[in-house]
Amino acid sequence: MTNIKAKKSLGQNFLINQTILEKIANVSDITKADTILEIGPGTGNLTEKLLKTSAKIIAVEKDLRLEKTLNQRFETFKNFNLIFGDIRSIYPEFVKNQKSNFKVVANIPYYLSSFLFRLFFELSPKPAVITLLIQKELAERISKNNVLNNKLRMYTSLYFDSKYIETVKKTNFKPQPKVDSAIIKLTYKNVKYPKSFLTKFENIINAGFQQPRKMLISNLKHYYNSSIDYLSIFEDLNIDIKSRPEQLSFETWLELINKLN
Repeated sequence: MTNIKAKKSLGQNFLINQTILEKIANVSDITKADTILEIGPGTGNLTEKLLKTSAKIIAVEKDLRLEKTLNQRFETFKNFNLIFGDIRSIYPEFVKNQKSNFKVVANIPYYLSSFLFRLFFELSPKPAVITLLIQKELAERISKNNVLNNKLRMYTSLYFDSKYIETVKKTNFKPQPKVDSAIIKLTYKNVKYPKSFLTKFENIINAGFQQPRKMLISNLKHYYNSSIDYLSIFEDLNIDIKSRPEQLSFETWLELINKLN
């Protein structure tokens, strides 16, 4: 379809496996009434699958070299909308203009992951579904069942139910990245939190995970509030005083946060 060479500076690795491309579209629960934001369409391999759902597709691409390729490839699709620019500045404005549910589906560059997750957490309205192809290690930290808890998983769980869909080997990309990737799906819980709770959540989570390998009670005493009777609270919640922050479930963490001043 194109001879455009991937740019390393943009983290471009084009997914070429048709089965995996279809899997990403299929697990996203797309209906023709949906608005789909695709981040970094590249040469349009995933875009093609998304367009066939008849949903409105808004593709945001930073690489101006791809304008002709994408417009020619999808010129017959009335549901195709192409925006050129940096998603980091476009996403906040895009969210403000959404009057109904939207979904995010993307094969995102690894370097963008942390920034995008922060936008997903901080801005509202939230996407109803986020389906991402991201670095495998990051996907496991967020949504693999047998992985211990961590700060990113805590923030994700605050708003989304997460599911590890499938590992994607690096051989499915052109050019090949150095590591494998994975598909994850985040489904919005449709929850609202008071601003005071979110501030408290952030302060306590940051304190608790300040030194993940140390005992949680020590981290809280040192980095949050040394005057709280943690022993009594831990006993009330049936938390082992020797627990490390990564050993508590999201639900137990919420109970603990609600108990703390």
